[in-house]
Amino acid sequence: MLESLEIRDFALIEQIKIDWSRGLNIVTGETGAGKSIVMDALSAVLGGKVGPQFIRIGAERARIEATFAPTPRVEAWLKSQELVDEDSKSLNVSREITKQGSKVRINGTLVNHSHLHELRSFLITVHAQHEARTLMSPQSQLEMLDSLGTDAHRKMIEEVRLLHLQRKELLAEISDLEMSEQERTRRLDFASFQLEELTEAHLTEIDEDEKLSQDQNRLGNARQLEEAVSEARMLLNGEGEASDSDNSKPALDSLQEALSALEKAERYDSTIQALTEPLKTALFHLEETVGELRRYRDSLDLDPEALNDLESRLSLLTGIKKKYGPTLESAIATRDALRIEVDNLTHSTEKIDQLKAEEAGLYSRLLKVAESLSASRQKLAESLATKVEKELKDLGMERAAFHIQVERLEEAQQTGLDRLEFLIAPNPGQPPMSLSKIASGGELSRMMLAVKSIFARGDHVPTVIFDEIDTGMSGKALQAVRDKLTVLSKSHQILCITHQPIIAAVADNHLEVSKKQTANQTNISVRTLAGDDRLKQLAQMASGEGDTRAALDFARALVAQAQQIKPAP
Repeated sequence: MLESLEIRDFALIEQIKIDWSRGLNIVTGETGAGKSIVMDALSAVLGGKVGPQFIRIGAERARIEATFAPTPRVEAWLKSQELVDEDSKSLNVSREITKQGSKVRINGTLVNHSHLHELRSFLITVHAQHEARTLMSPQSQLEMLDSLGTDAHRKMIEEVRLLHLQRKELLAEISDLEMSEQERTRRLDFASFQLEELTEAHLTEIDEDEKLSQDQNRLGNARQLEEAVSEARMLLNGEGEASDSDNSKPALDSLQEALSALEKAERYDSTIQALTEPLKTALFHLEETVGELRRYRDSLDLDPEALNDLESRLSLLTGIKKKYGPTLESAIATRDALRIEVDNLTHSTEKIDQLKAEEAGLYSRLLKVAESLSASRQKLAESLATKVEKELKDLGMERAAFHIQVERLEEAQQTGLDRLEFLIAPNPGQPPMSLSKIASGGELSRMMLAVKSIFARGDHVPTVIFDEIDTGMSGKALQAVRDKLTVLSKSHQILCITHQPIIAAVADNHLEVSKKQTANQTNISVRTLAGDDRLKQLAQMASGEGDTRAALDFARALVAQAQQIKPAP
């Protein structure tokens, strides 16, 4: 249930906080007073599309914060998403809108918009007068009917969808294989040529080109490397030819002599042992290094042919990458895919027969599940039609007949074998016809309220918003809508925007939206009405005058009548 809504610097609103109650919350105000802006803010904080144009002129950012009393279903979702606020029993959702974008937080944690859209479906459902037109869409009608199904019904819907998708993929594969012989030959020749080129390249390692580049650099500078290594060995070990003018000793000899001298000195002072140990370690590592330098020198390949072979291989790999790359990994993947394509093209007839047999079996399974789904839908349609007729009677359409026509499609689709259409005969003697052909705006609004009343009892969404669904109604139709909203408010929190005093009179919480303008500024405010203020507002709505005795008497009569029809708490 929505407990409060705080809005700052949003559109024409500088700052307001609205407290909502259980039961029926009625929002009234003159046309253009800003009622829709309040609803836009509520939609925005729950993921509705908004941009920087909604930031109040002169402000840097807009901020909206909504507080809810979570249902067990919402609490379970918050726990699964690790968004529970241990310090509060309430659910807090906030959204900050800047010129650069917007940020959303649930219980203080920054979340993405997909989280918010999922949460919204657990918190509120919105019905506006213009949205009644969605009842005319066969797809919407089918989705509404399916939402009434059991878990087994929904499982069949998902199975049909998956089977249809698998069949669609098989048919696409068959279509690709079923081509003219000329086209098949052309594709086979080209794919075979590419496969042969890639196969002859003997690609095995995805980083072979990198390794070869390193080897190329080493072989290309082999002479310089040999000279450097030989000189290093000579200086360390004295091997090789030294210059006649060079009388210096090799490093290993000097180190060995130093170690011998210190070992002799140890006889006179044992502490010198601490100095000989590092020299022993250094001598060991130098001897190892001399050996490694010799092995490295011996490994150097000075044969020009080896370098030529390596450069030829690198050139081949570069060409392969240009045609099939950009990397060797991509080229290897292309080669493997070409093998499959060549095999399919070579054995296309056998492959087509195999796929067709597989598709036939898949479609047989699809039809079987779709038939069961159709039978389930037929039962749901009969039950829903009966319930809608009862709701329509409560809404002043006592003699209306409502039917759900279920037509069978020629071929199973992702939704099954059914096409639905809601049919209505508002008056006796009329044959049932499509809503789009017979229903007026007022009748559509009542149809929507009837249908949504049925769905609201089972969808577990605690808050239902009705935005001017009573437009164009009068007399008994308005009284019927009033009574239906009153009953629905016993099981749900209702937020209802209306211009009709007969509807506003049954409010459990009456809010007035007003707009104040000065020479340089426009601001919207919201206040809770009670007592005389509420009577004056009802009188104003009824007659345009809120302070005449006749208008006030009429308002009192509406409130008295509302008290009689409201169900006992």
